[in-house]
Amino acid sequence: MDRLLKSALTIREIKFRMDDDYIDRLTRQYTVIILICFGFLVSTKQFVGRPITCWCPANFEESHRDYADAICWVSNTYYLPLKTIIPAKTLSDAANHHNHRHNHHHNYPSEDSEQYPQMISYYQWVPLILIFQGLLSFIPCLFWRFLNRRSGVNMTAIMDAARVCSQASYLEIREKAIRYVVNQMDRYLLAQREYRTGCVVRIKHFIAKACCLIGGKLYGNYLISCYMMIKILYVANAVGQLFLLDAFLKIDYHMYGVHIVEKLVRGQDWGYSEKFPRVTLCEFDIRYQSRLHSYVVQCALTINLFNEKLFTFLWFWFVFLAFATAVNFLRWLFRSLYWPGHVQYVRKQIRVMDAAPREAGTLAKFAENYLRRDGMFIVRLIGMNMGEVVAGEVLCGLWNNYSPERRTLAEKPGRKNIVKNRANGGRLEVV
Repeated sequence: MDRLLKSALTIREIKFRMDDDYIDRLTRQYTVIILICFGFLVSTKQFVGRPITCWCPANFEESHRDYADAICWVSNTYYLPLKTIIPAKTLSDAANHHNHRHNHHHNYPSEDSEQYPQMISYYQWVPLILIFQGLLSFIPCLFWRFLNRRSGVNMTAIMDAARVCSQASYLEIREKAIRYVVNQMDRYLLAQREYRTGCVVRIKHFIAKACCLIGGKLYGNYLISCYMMIKILYVANAVGQLFLLDAFLKIDYHMYGVHIVEKLVRGQDWGYSEKFPRVTLCEFDIRYQSRLHSYVVQCALTINLFNEKLFTFLWFWFVFLAFATAVNFLRWLFRSLYWPGHVQYVRKQIRVMDAAPREAGTLAKFAENYLRRDGMFIVRLIGMNMGEVVAGEVLCGLWNNYSPERRTLAEKPGRKNIVKNRANGGRLEVV
Protein backbone atom coordinates (compact mmCIF):
# COMPACT_ATOMS: atom_id res chain seq x y z
CA MET A 1 0.00 0.00 0.00
CA ASP A 2 2.86 2.38 0.79
CA ARG A 3 4.37 1.78 -2.64
CA LEU A 4 1.03 2.40 -4.26
CA LEU A 5 0.62 5.70 -2.44
CA LYS A 6 4.15 6.78 -3.31
CA SER A 7 3.55 5.95 -6.98
CA ALA A 8 0.32 7.92 -6.95
CA LEU A 9 1.99 10.92 -5.37
CA THR A 10 4.77 10.92 -7.98
CA ILE A 11 2.28 11.38 -10.83
CA ARG A 12 2.54 15.04 -11.73
CA GLU A 13 0.11 15.18 -14.59
CA ILE A 14 -2.39 13.08 -16.47
CA LYS A 15 -1.25 12.43 -20.02
CA PHE A 16 -3.90 12.45 -22.70
CA ARG A 17 -3.21 10.68 -25.98
CA MET A 18 -3.37 12.92 -29.02
CA ASP A 19 -3.38 10.43 -31.89
CA ASP A 20 -6.47 12.03 -33.45
CA ASP A 21 -7.77 15.56 -34.08
CA TYR A 22 -9.72 17.97 -31.88
CA ILE A 23 -13.11 17.01 -33.38
CA ASP A 24 -12.59 13.40 -32.30
CA ARG A 25 -11.66 14.55 -28.81
CA LEU A 26 -15.01 16.35 -28.56
CA THR A 27 -16.64 12.92 -28.60
CA ARG A 28 -14.20 10.53 -26.96
CA GLN A 29 -13.03 12.93 -24.25
CA TYR A 30 -15.35 15.88 -23.61
CA THR A 31 -18.60 14.03 -24.31
CA VAL A 32 -17.59 11.23 -21.95
CA ILE A 33 -16.73 13.77 -19.23
CA ILE A 34 -20.04 15.60 -19.74
CA LEU A 35 -22.09 12.40 -19.57
CA ILE A 36 -20.31 11.16 -16.45
CA CYS A 37 -20.79 14.52 -14.71
CA PHE A 38 -24.47 14.56 -15.65
CA GLY A 39 -24.88 11.00 -14.38
CA PHE A 40 -23.24 11.96 -11.09
CA LEU A 41 -25.47 15.03 -10.78
CA VAL A 42 -28.68 13.08 -11.37
CA SER A 43 -27.65 10.24 -9.04
CA THR A 44 -26.86 12.79 -6.31
CA LYS A 45 -30.33 14.25 -6.70
CA GLN A 46 -31.83 10.75 -6.53
CA PHE A 47 -30.04 9.48 -3.44
CA VAL A 48 -29.52 12.71 -1.49
CA GLY A 49 -32.60 14.80 -2.25
CA ARG A 50 -36.24 13.84 -2.79
CA PRO A 51 -36.65 12.99 -6.47
CA ILE A 52 -40.40 12.39 -6.07
CA THR A 53 -43.04 13.65 -3.63
CA CYS A 54 -46.60 12.30 -3.69
CA TRP A 55 -49.79 13.93 -2.48
CA CYS A 56 -51.47 11.31 -0.27
CA PRO A 57 -54.90 11.03 1.39
CA ALA A 58 -55.36 12.74 4.75
CA ASN A 59 -55.62 9.44 6.61
CA PHE A 60 -52.07 8.49 5.57
CA GLU A 61 -49.55 8.73 8.38
CA GLU A 62 -45.93 9.73 7.86
CA SER A 63 -44.81 6.12 7.36
CA HIS A 64 -47.59 5.67 4.78
CA ARG A 65 -46.47 8.78 2.90
CA ASP A 66 -42.85 7.58 2.91
CA TYR A 67 -44.00 4.23 1.58
CA ALA A 68 -46.04 5.93 -1.14
CA ASP A 69 -43.02 7.99 -2.22
CA ALA A 70 -40.80 4.89 -2.27
CA ILE A 71 -43.23 2.65 -4.16
CA CYS A 72 -43.97 5.38 -6.71
CA TRP A 73 -40.23 5.90 -7.24
CA VAL A 74 -39.33 2.25 -7.83
CA SER A 75 -42.41 1.60 -9.98
CA ASN A 76 -43.52 3.46 -13.07
CA THR A 77 -45.72 6.53 -13.02
CA TYR A 78 -48.14 7.85 -15.66
CA TYR A 79 -48.64 11.22 -17.20
CA LEU A 80 -52.15 12.48 -17.84
CA PRO A 81 -53.10 16.14 -18.39
CA LEU A 82 -54.83 17.59 -15.34
CA LYS A 83 -58.01 18.43 -17.27
CA THR A 84 -58.35 14.86 -18.54
CA ILE A 85 -60.55 12.40 -16.69
CA ILE A 86 -58.80 9.25 -15.50
CA PRO A 87 -59.97 6.39 -17.75
CA ALA A 88 -62.18 3.65 -16.36
CA LYS A 89 -59.43 1.10 -16.86
CA THR A 90 -56.58 0.93 -14.43
CA LEU A 91 -53.73 3.27 -15.27
CA SER A 92 -51.35 0.42 -16.04
CA ASP A 93 -53.74 -1.27 -18.48
CA ALA A 94 -54.57 2.01 -20.19
CA ALA A 95 -50.93 3.02 -20.45
CA ASN A 96 -49.90 -0.38 -21.82
CA HIS A 97 -52.67 -0.15 -24.41
CA HIS A 98 -51.52 3.36 -25.37
CA ASN A 99 -47.85 2.33 -25.63
CA HIS A 100 -48.78 -0.67 -27.76
CA ARG A 101 -50.65 1.57 -30.16
CA HIS A 102 -47.84 4.14 -30.14
CA ASN A 103 -45.23 1.53 -31.04
CA HIS A 104 -47.22 0.11 -33.93
CA HIS A 105 -49.33 3.00 -35.25
CA HIS A 106 -48.02 6.54 -35.23
CA ASN A 107 -50.88 8.13 -37.16
CA TYR A 108 -53.81 8.19 -34.77
CA PRO A 109 -56.01 11.05 -33.54
CA SER A 110 -54.73 13.38 -30.87
CA GLU A 111 -57.70 12.48 -28.65
CA ASP A 112 -56.16 9.07 -28.19
CA SER A 113 -53.21 10.60 -26.33
CA GLU A 114 -55.60 12.40 -24.01
CA GLN A 115 -57.69 9.30 -23.34
CA TYR A 116 -54.82 7.02 -22.46
CA PRO A 117 -52.02 8.02 -20.07
CA GLN A 118 -48.34 7.99 -21.02
CA MET A 119 -46.19 5.65 -18.96
CA ILE A 120 -43.03 7.28 -17.51
CA SER A 121 -40.47 4.56 -16.85
CA TYR A 122 -37.04 6.11 -17.42
CA TYR A 123 -36.39 8.40 -14.47
CA GLN A 124 -34.94 5.66 -12.22
CA TRP A 125 -32.42 4.64 -14.87
CA VAL A 126 -31.13 8.00 -16.10
CA PRO A 127 -27.67 7.70 -14.40
CA LEU A 128 -27.12 4.25 -15.93
CA ILE A 129 -28.34 5.49 -19.32
CA LEU A 130 -25.84 8.37 -19.22
CA ILE A 131 -22.96 6.09 -18.23
CA PHE A 132 -23.88 3.71 -21.05
CA GLN A 133 -23.90 6.64 -23.48
CA GLY A 134 -20.45 7.62 -22.25
CA LEU A 135 -19.17 4.11 -23.00
CA LEU A 136 -20.68 4.26 -26.49
CA SER A 137 -18.99 7.60 -27.10
CA PHE A 138 -15.58 6.05 -26.39
CA ILE A 139 -16.02 2.97 -28.60
CA PRO A 140 -14.86 4.64 -31.88
CA CYS A 141 -11.64 5.69 -30.13
CA LEU A 142 -11.03 2.09 -29.03
CA PHE A 143 -11.48 0.90 -32.62
CA TRP A 144 -9.06 3.55 -33.88
CA ARG A 145 -6.37 2.60 -31.38
CA PHE A 146 -6.91 -1.09 -32.12
CA LEU A 147 -6.42 -0.48 -35.84
CA ASN A 148 -3.45 1.90 -35.71
CA ARG A 149 -1.54 -0.47 -33.42
CA ARG A 150 -1.60 -2.95 -36.28
CA SER A 151 -0.36 -0.47 -38.84
CA GLY A 152 3.34 -1.09 -38.26
CA VAL A 153 4.04 2.35 -36.78
CA ASN A 154 3.74 3.44 -33.16
CA MET A 155 1.47 6.46 -33.48
CA THR A 156 1.41 7.06 -29.73
CA ALA A 157 5.20 7.21 -29.50
CA ILE A 158 5.41 9.52 -32.52
CA MET A 159 2.83 11.94 -31.10
CA ASP A 160 4.45 11.85 -27.66
CA ALA A 161 7.84 12.66 -29.20
CA ALA A 162 6.28 15.48 -31.21
CA ARG A 163 4.75 16.86 -28.01
CA VAL A 164 8.15 16.72 -26.30
CA CYS A 165 9.54 18.65 -29.24
CA SER A 166 6.86 21.33 -28.99
CA GLN A 167 7.42 21.74 -25.24
CA ALA A 168 11.22 21.38 -25.18
CA SER A 169 13.20 24.26 -23.71
CA TYR A 170 16.58 23.06 -24.96
CA LEU A 171 17.65 22.64 -28.56
CA GLU A 172 19.31 19.28 -27.92
CA ILE A 173 16.08 17.74 -26.60
CA ARG A 174 14.14 19.17 -29.52
CA GLU A 175 16.57 17.75 -32.07
CA LYS A 176 16.51 14.30 -30.46
CA ALA A 177 12.71 14.26 -30.47
CA ILE A 178 12.57 15.31 -34.14
CA ARG A 179 15.18 12.69 -35.02
CA TYR A 180 13.14 10.01 -33.30
CA VAL A 181 9.96 10.98 -35.16
CA VAL A 182 11.78 11.08 -38.49
CA ASN A 183 13.42 7.67 -37.96
CA GLN A 184 10.13 6.05 -36.94
CA MET A 185 8.28 7.46 -39.92
CA ASP A 186 11.10 6.66 -42.36
CA ARG A 187 11.22 3.05 -41.20
CA TYR A 188 7.44 2.74 -41.62
CA LEU A 189 7.32 4.46 -45.01
CA LEU A 190 9.96 2.16 -46.52
CA ALA A 191 8.98 -1.08 -44.78
CA GLN A 192 5.28 -1.05 -45.68
CA ARG A 193 5.64 -1.38 -49.45
CA GLU A 194 4.64 -3.80 -52.17
CA TYR A 195 7.80 -4.88 -54.02
CA ARG A 196 6.20 -7.52 -56.23
CA THR A 197 5.73 -6.96 -59.95
CA GLY A 198 2.85 -7.67 -62.25
CA CYS A 199 -0.20 -6.12 -63.84
CA VAL A 200 -2.40 -6.72 -60.78
CA VAL A 201 0.10 -4.97 -58.51
CA ARG A 202 0.26 -1.96 -60.82
CA ILE A 203 -3.53 -1.76 -60.89
CA LYS A 204 -3.65 -1.89 -57.08
CA HIS A 205 -1.08 0.91 -56.90
CA PHE A 206 -3.14 3.02 -59.29
CA ILE A 207 -6.38 2.45 -57.38
CA ALA A 208 -4.70 3.16 -54.03
CA LYS A 209 -3.27 6.38 -55.43
CA ALA A 210 -6.64 7.47 -56.81
CA CYS A 211 -8.78 6.52 -53.81
CA CYS A 212 -7.74 6.77 -50.17
CA LEU A 213 -10.29 4.19 -48.97
CA ILE A 214 -8.95 1.28 -51.05
CA GLY A 215 -5.54 -0.27 -50.58
CA GLY A 216 -3.81 -1.22 -47.38
CA LYS A 217 -0.52 -1.15 -45.53
CA LEU A 218 1.56 -1.96 -48.60
CA TYR A 219 -0.02 0.81 -50.67
CA GLY A 220 0.43 3.71 -48.29
CA ASN A 221 -3.17 4.42 -47.27
CA TYR A 222 -3.91 2.02 -44.41
CA LEU A 223 -3.93 4.67 -41.67
CA ILE A 224 -5.97 7.24 -43.58
CA SER A 225 -8.56 4.67 -44.70
CA CYS A 226 -8.96 3.41 -41.13
CA TYR A 227 -9.24 6.99 -39.90
CA MET A 228 -11.95 7.77 -42.45
CA MET A 229 -13.95 4.75 -41.31
CA ILE A 230 -13.57 5.87 -37.69
CA LYS A 231 -14.89 9.31 -38.68
CA ILE A 232 -17.98 7.65 -40.14
CA LEU A 233 -18.32 5.66 -36.92
CA TYR A 234 -18.19 8.90 -34.88
CA VAL A 235 -21.01 10.38 -37.00
CA ALA A 236 -23.07 7.20 -36.66
CA ASN A 237 -22.45 7.24 -32.92
CA ALA A 238 -23.74 10.81 -32.51
CA VAL A 239 -26.83 10.23 -34.67
CA GLY A 240 -27.48 6.75 -33.29
CA GLN A 241 -27.51 7.96 -29.70
CA LEU A 242 -30.41 10.29 -30.51
CA PHE A 243 -32.44 7.34 -31.78
CA LEU A 244 -31.21 5.11 -28.97
CA LEU A 245 -32.77 7.50 -26.48
CA ASP A 246 -36.07 7.02 -28.29
CA ALA A 247 -36.04 3.44 -26.99
CA PHE A 248 -34.76 4.35 -23.53
CA LEU A 249 -37.10 7.30 -22.90
CA LYS A 250 -39.99 5.94 -25.02
CA ILE A 251 -40.52 9.32 -26.64
CA ASP A 252 -39.68 10.83 -30.04
CA TYR A 253 -36.41 12.17 -28.68
CA HIS A 254 -34.68 12.51 -32.08
CA MET A 255 -37.09 15.39 -32.85
CA TYR A 256 -37.07 16.86 -29.35
CA GLY A 257 -34.85 19.85 -30.13
CA VAL A 258 -36.89 20.67 -33.23
CA HIS A 259 -40.03 21.00 -31.09
CA ILE A 260 -38.18 23.31 -28.69
CA VAL A 261 -37.02 25.52 -31.56
CA GLU A 262 -40.61 25.66 -32.88
CA LYS A 263 -41.82 26.82 -29.46
CA LEU A 264 -39.12 29.49 -29.34
CA VAL A 265 -40.08 30.75 -32.80
CA ARG A 266 -43.75 30.91 -31.83
CA GLY A 267 -42.97 32.64 -28.53
CA GLN A 268 -44.32 29.78 -26.43
CA ASP A 269 -42.96 28.54 -23.12
CA TRP A 270 -40.26 26.02 -23.96
CA GLY A 271 -39.21 25.43 -20.34
CA TYR A 272 -41.92 22.81 -19.83
CA SER A 273 -42.35 19.71 -21.96
CA GLU A 274 -44.93 16.96 -21.70
CA LYS A 275 -42.19 14.52 -22.66
CA PHE A 276 -40.59 15.17 -19.25
CA PRO A 277 -43.65 15.78 -17.05
CA ARG A 278 -43.18 17.08 -13.54
CA VAL A 279 -46.63 16.04 -12.25
CA THR A 280 -47.56 12.38 -12.73
CA LEU A 281 -49.98 9.80 -11.36
CA CYS A 282 -49.00 6.73 -9.42
CA GLU A 283 -51.10 3.63 -8.86
CA PHE A 284 -50.31 1.10 -6.13
CA ASP A 285 -52.08 -1.51 -4.00
CA ILE A 286 -51.85 -1.97 -0.24
CA ARG A 287 -52.85 -5.25 1.33
CA TYR A 288 -54.54 -4.78 4.69
CA GLN A 289 -55.37 -8.09 6.31
CA SER A 290 -57.39 -9.99 3.67
CA ARG A 291 -58.49 -6.97 1.68
CA LEU A 292 -56.60 -5.20 -1.13
CA HIS A 293 -56.85 -1.41 -1.29
CA SER A 294 -55.98 0.42 -4.51
CA TYR A 295 -54.77 4.02 -4.51
CA VAL A 296 -54.08 6.55 -7.23
CA VAL A 297 -52.00 9.48 -5.99
CA GLN A 298 -50.59 12.53 -7.72
CA CYS A 299 -46.82 12.95 -7.51
CA ALA A 300 -44.41 15.79 -8.15
CA LEU A 301 -41.58 14.23 -10.14
CA THR A 302 -38.98 16.89 -9.31
CA ILE A 303 -36.16 14.85 -10.84
CA ASN A 304 -37.64 15.56 -14.26
CA LEU A 305 -36.84 19.24 -13.75
CA PHE A 306 -33.18 18.21 -14.09
CA ASN A 307 -33.80 15.51 -16.69
CA GLU A 308 -35.58 17.94 -19.00
CA LYS A 309 -32.74 20.47 -19.06
CA LEU A 310 -30.12 17.73 -19.19
CA PHE A 311 -31.58 15.94 -22.21
CA THR A 312 -32.30 19.26 -23.92
CA PHE A 313 -28.60 20.08 -23.74
CA LEU A 314 -27.64 16.57 -24.87
CA TRP A 315 -29.89 16.80 -27.95
CA PHE A 316 -28.22 19.98 -29.17
CA TRP A 317 -24.78 18.60 -28.20
CA PHE A 318 -25.18 15.39 -30.19
CA VAL A 319 -26.56 17.28 -33.19
CA PHE A 320 -23.54 19.60 -33.03
CA LEU A 321 -21.18 16.60 -32.79
CA ALA A 322 -22.80 14.91 -35.78
CA PHE A 323 -22.58 18.08 -37.90
CA ALA A 324 -19.02 18.98 -36.84
CA THR A 325 -17.73 15.43 -37.37
CA ALA A 326 -19.42 15.15 -40.77
CA VAL A 327 -17.83 18.43 -41.92
CA ASN A 328 -14.48 17.30 -40.50
CA PHE A 329 -14.80 13.99 -42.37
CA LEU A 330 -15.38 15.81 -45.65
CA ARG A 331 -12.33 18.03 -45.03
CA TRP A 332 -10.10 15.03 -44.37
CA LEU A 333 -11.51 13.25 -47.41
CA PHE A 334 -10.82 16.23 -49.67
CA ARG A 335 -7.29 16.61 -48.30
CA SER A 336 -6.60 12.92 -48.88
CA LEU A 337 -7.92 12.83 -52.44
CA TYR A 338 -6.46 16.14 -53.64
CA TRP A 339 -2.80 15.39 -54.37
CA PRO A 340 -1.85 18.95 -55.45
CA GLY A 341 -2.87 20.03 -51.95
CA HIS A 342 -0.35 17.59 -50.47
CA VAL A 343 2.43 18.87 -52.71
CA GLN A 344 1.55 22.48 -51.92
CA TYR A 345 1.55 21.73 -48.18
CA VAL A 346 4.99 20.07 -48.42
CA ARG A 347 6.40 22.94 -50.50
CA LYS A 348 5.08 25.52 -48.03
CA GLN A 349 6.48 23.75 -44.96
CA ILE A 350 9.91 23.09 -46.49
CA ARG A 351 10.12 26.64 -47.85
CA VAL A 352 9.44 28.06 -44.38
CA MET A 353 12.03 25.83 -42.70
CA ASP A 354 14.60 25.88 -45.54
CA ALA A 355 14.99 28.83 -47.91
CA ALA A 356 16.78 26.74 -50.60
CA PRO A 357 14.58 26.31 -53.72
CA ARG A 358 13.24 22.84 -54.51
CA GLU A 359 12.17 21.42 -57.83
CA ALA A 360 8.41 20.98 -58.15
CA GLY A 361 8.77 17.55 -59.73
CA THR A 362 11.02 16.25 -56.97
CA LEU A 363 8.65 17.56 -54.28
CA ALA A 364 5.75 15.87 -56.03
CA LYS A 365 7.58 12.52 -56.11
CA PHE A 366 8.59 13.04 -52.48
CA ALA A 367 4.93 13.48 -51.48
CA GLU A 368 3.31 10.93 -53.78
CA ASN A 369 5.88 8.12 -53.80
CA TYR A 370 7.74 8.46 -50.50
CA LEU A 371 5.33 9.99 -47.99
CA ARG A 372 2.14 8.79 -49.68
CA ARG A 373 -1.16 9.30 -47.88
CA ASP A 374 -0.16 7.73 -44.57
CA GLY A 375 2.95 9.85 -44.26
CA MET A 376 1.02 13.01 -45.09
CA PHE A 377 -1.66 11.98 -42.60
CA ILE A 378 0.86 11.65 -39.77
CA VAL A 379 2.52 14.97 -40.63
CA ARG A 380 -0.81 16.81 -40.78
CA LEU A 381 -1.88 15.23 -37.49
CA ILE A 382 1.35 16.49 -35.90
CA GLY A 383 0.68 19.95 -37.29
CA MET A 384 -2.88 20.01 -35.90
CA ASN A 385 -1.92 18.85 -32.42
CA MET A 386 1.61 20.17 -31.90
CA GLY A 387 1.83 23.10 -34.28
CA GLU A 388 2.94 23.61 -37.85
CA VAL A 389 6.49 24.38 -36.74
CA VAL A 390 6.97 20.84 -35.46
CA ALA A 391 5.33 19.45 -38.59
CA GLY A 392 7.69 21.53 -40.73
CA GLU A 393 10.74 20.25 -38.86
CA VAL A 394 9.56 16.66 -39.33
CA LEU A 395 9.05 17.23 -43.05
CA CYS A 396 12.51 18.77 -43.38
CA GLY A 397 13.99 15.78 -41.57
CA LEU A 398 12.19 13.39 -43.90
CA TRP A 399 13.33 15.46 -46.91
CA ASN A 400 16.94 15.26 -45.76
CA ASN A 401 16.52 11.48 -45.45
CA TYR A 402 15.21 11.34 -49.02
CA SER A 403 18.49 10.03 -50.40
CA PRO A 404 18.97 8.50 -53.89
CA GLU A 405 18.62 5.02 -52.37
CA ARG A 406 15.29 5.92 -50.83
CA ARG A 407 14.17 7.57 -54.06
CA THR A 408 14.84 4.30 -55.88
CA LEU A 409 12.77 2.39 -53.34
CA ALA A 410 9.96 4.92 -53.38
CA GLU A 411 9.70 5.65 -57.10
CA LYS A 412 10.06 2.06 -58.36
CA PRO A 413 7.87 -0.04 -56.08
CA GLY A 414 7.62 -2.88 -58.57
CA ARG A 415 11.35 -3.53 -58.56
CA LYS A 416 12.53 -6.28 -56.24
CA ASN A 417 15.14 -4.53 -54.17
CA ILE A 418 17.24 -6.12 -51.49
CA VAL A 419 17.49 -3.56 -48.74
CA LYS A 420 20.18 -3.58 -46.11
CA ASN A 421 20.02 -1.34 -43.09
CA ARG A 422 23.46 -0.57 -41.76
CA ALA A 423 23.85 -0.04 -38.04
CA ASN A 424 25.98 3.05 -38.47
CA GLY A 425 23.49 5.81 -39.06
CA GLY A 426 20.67 3.64 -40.44
CA ARG A 427 21.94 4.13 -44.01
CA LEU A 428 20.15 2.13 -46.71
CA GLU A 429 21.80 0.21 -49.52
CA VAL A 430 20.06 -1.02 -52.65
CA VAL A 431 21.54 -4.14 -54.22
